[in-house]
Amino acid sequence: MDVNLILRDGTVNLTVDETLTTTLVGPMVHPLWLHVLVPAVVAATTLDVELEFCALAAPTTEVYRMHMKQIGAVGYYSIPFYTILEHLQVKLDVTGTTPNFGGAKVWIAPAHRADMPYNA
Repeated sequence: MDVNLILRDGTVNLTVDETLTTTLVGPMVHPLWLHVLVPAVVAATTLDVELEFCALAAPTTEVYRMHMKQIGAVGYYSIPFYTILEHLQVKLDVTGTTPNFGGAKVWIAPAHRADMPYNA
């Protein structure tokens, strides 16, 4: 895995909102997947993951965005994405009185590892 595509390595607990490092992802030929691994969740807390797509001229200014399904339980979550823009900025928004999602990890991986038909 490309270390530049590991956006959050999980060495620190996720307890407050975070904006992860802007990453060059496009223009794209194949879709990519954003992966989130949540090892812990405190009751009555939620995590919203927002993908902001940004242009080359302004890599931290949102042109458009999409959201993952809201996370409220321990688990592995992923969503495919495709963009004609160059940059992706991921925002992690936590809610609740004392949110703690443990050492949550976030990374990007290609979707086209096996895009050929079986026995092709």
